[in-house]
Amino acid sequence: MRALYILAAVALVLFLLGQVRVGGWAEFNAQGFFLWVRLGRFRVQILPAKPKEKKPKKTKKSKEPKKPQKEKPPAPLNEKIGGALEYAQALLPVALDAAGGILRGVWVDVLRLELTAGSPDPADAAMLYGRANAALGALWYPLTRAFRVRDGNARVNLDFNAPGMTVYGTAALSIQIGTVVRIGLGAGFRALFGALAARKRLKIKRQQRKAA
Repeated sequence: MRALYILAAVALVLFLLGQVRVGGWAEFNAQGFFLWVRLGRFRVQILPAKPKEKKPKKTKKSKEPKKPQKEKPPAPLNEKIGGALEYAQALLPVALDAAGGILRGVWVDVLRLELTAGSPDPADAAMLYGRANAALGALWYPLTRAFRVRDGNARVNLDFNAPGMTVYGTAALSIQIGTVVRIGLGAGFRALFGALAARKRLKIKRQQRKAA
C-alpha cells in the first residue's frame, strides 16, 4: 500500500512539473533589443549579455607529441552520399513532425506592437501614419493566424513632436514542459527506430555490392 502512495505522489509531481510553462520574453524599444528566458514566473536575462571579467591566462604545459596513427582508407564518395541520403530520408520527416508539434504547442502569452508616426509637418505626419497602419496590418494578421495569442494588442500613435517613426514591440512565448517531453520522447523513439532501419538497409546494400 505504501508503494502505491509513493507512485501516486511521484505521478502527481511529474504531472505538476509538466504543467509548468517555459519560454522566452523579448522586447524591442529605443534602447535596443532585450531577451529573457522564462521558467514559470522566473526570468533570466540573456540579451544584452553582461560583460564577463577576463581571467588571467594560464601557461600551458608542453605536451609530448602524439604518435601518428594509421589512417583508415576513406569510404567511397558514392557510399557516403548514399548513406547520408538514407539517414536523411528516415529522420527528416520525424524532425519536421516534431517541429510542427512544438509550434502547435507554443502559446503567445503577450504580443504587443506599437508604432508611433511623428513629424512637425502635419502632412508628413499623416503620410507616415498611413504607412505605419499598413505596415502594422501586414505584420499583425499573419502573426495572429500562425500562433495562438492570448493577450495581443497593436496600435499606431500620432505624435507631432516625435522626429519620425519609432517602433516598440514585446512578445512572450511559452510551452508546457510536458508537451516538450511528450513530443521529444515520441520523436526520439521514432528517430531511433528510423536510424536503425536505415543502418540495416545500408548494411544489406553493402553486402549486395560486395557479392556482385
